[in-house]
Amino acid sequence: MKKIFFSALTVFIFSCQDEKKEPDIVPTETSKALPEFAYPVDRSHWKIGDPNNTKLVLDMYHAWDGDDANTVAGFFADSASMDMPDARRLALSKGDVYEKFSKARKQYANASHKIISAIALHNDDYDEDWVQVLAYNKWSYQDGIKDSSLFFDNWRLKNGKIDYLNSLEQKPPRPLLKTLENK
Repeated sequence: MKKIFFSALTVFIFSCQDEKKEPDIVPTETSKALPEFAYPVDRSHWKIGDPNNTKLVLDMYHAWDGDDANTVAGFFADSASMDMPDARRLALSKGDVYEKFSKARKQYANASHKIISAIALHNDDYDEDWVQVLAYNKWSYQDGIKDSSLFFDNWRLKNGKIDYLNSLEQKPPRPLLKTLENK
């Protein structure tokens, strides 16, 4: 009887130790099939990107506001291009990025951004990382004249550096301007 008891106890103990825990089920993001669009869309497959890319771009805005052209230049790739709201295309190379930003920033006595929205996105069609920022920018020129505008900036990043900007500008309508100034 003792042998049966110890045998049963041994089997019970070993069976308890071999009990395998069910793996945790991690929900996966399922991508929905895109509807048929009325127009062809060059980049239609988007998902939320890395928030560190948003941080990088916002840190760059902060360096611009702080008149730190050296830090601003450090956020850019060895070569980059910028399509500006006035239809100018700027080409930046490693050698001149600091000089161009320093010269551009010197025309302002101060600048400040109020970030309305900022989101990192990843495009699967081209395997690209983007950060879209809607910002209210206020600045004063060296002669004391003040101005402000809304900017919708699309930043493309490669290997953790900015290599392209497309910037759109709009003067805010009065009701929106009043809201932006009161916050």
